[in-house]
Parts: sequence; C-alpha cells; structure tokens
Amino acid sequence: MRLPTVLLSLLLPAALLTACGRGDPAPAPATLASTTAVTATVGGATLQASSVAIANLDPAIAARYGFDPGHDGALLLVTLRDADGNALPPGDLQLTATASVLPDPPRPLELQRIEVGNLIDYVGVFPARPPASVRFHVTASRGGARAEMDTTAELYPR
Repeated sequence: MRLPTVLLSLLLPAALLTACGRGDPAPAPATLASTTAVTATVGGATLQASSVAIANLDPAIAARYGFDPGHDGALLLVTLRDADGNALPPGDLQLTATASVLPDPPRPLELQRIEVGNLIDYVGVFPARPPASVRFHVTASRGGARAEMDTTAELYPR
C-alpha cells in the first residue's frame, strides 16, 4: 500500500468534512477524533493539510514507512492535487511549514517530498510529548498566488 494512500485512508473522514470548502482560501479545521484537515487552493493546485498523532497510526503501517508509533509526536501530511483529486506536478510550488506545542512559539518544520507513482505529497514529523496540542501552519505559494492553512493534532497520554 502506498504512503499517501495509507495516510489518506487514515485521514479520509476529516478530508470528507472539508471537501465542500475546496474553493475557500483557508477554511477552519474540521475535527474528527484526533485528526484534522484543511483544504486550500493556490495557483490552480488543491492542497490538503492533515495532521494526526503518531501514536494513532496503525503500528504495521507506521513501521513500513519508518514512523515509530512508540515515539511521541505529530505528523503533518500535505497533499498536492488538481481540483478533481488527480496528480499535479508541483511546478513552482513553494511550501513552508512551522509547528509548535501550544502555547510555545512556532519553529520551522522540514517537509519531505514523497513521490509515489505520479502523486506528490509532503510529510513533516514534529516531536512532542503528550498531553499536548500541536499546531501546524503551512504557507503555500504557486503561480503568484498564496494560501495559508492551520491544522492541529491532539496528543494524549497512553
């Protein structure tokens, strides 16, 4: 199973809650359990930012893709698609992300580009100890347009 497919299947319920806001620049996050997702359009690209506590990932899936569910922290997934959900080349897409445990100030978050077939996604992992609310902020620019998205992941003690 591909990483984007696996992660999207984990985050699909939240994505469905935000799908009707696709054309909005940065709708408020939809919350379902400990997963949140927001969608924005920038320069003809549809970006979805989703976050989840690493501890909530299925252990087999987490191990397969190098995430240790025993480590505390949160995962940020940013998907890049066209308006119909198909693969889209990034072109001049520029993504930056920050993360913080509230109320601490944000810190830069490195995003790793993942290509599976012709799909391109970006993943960042932020270490944090529960209990915590991890806030992610993503800034995207493409084709002269700019969008910002915020999403959170709630970390609970195990």
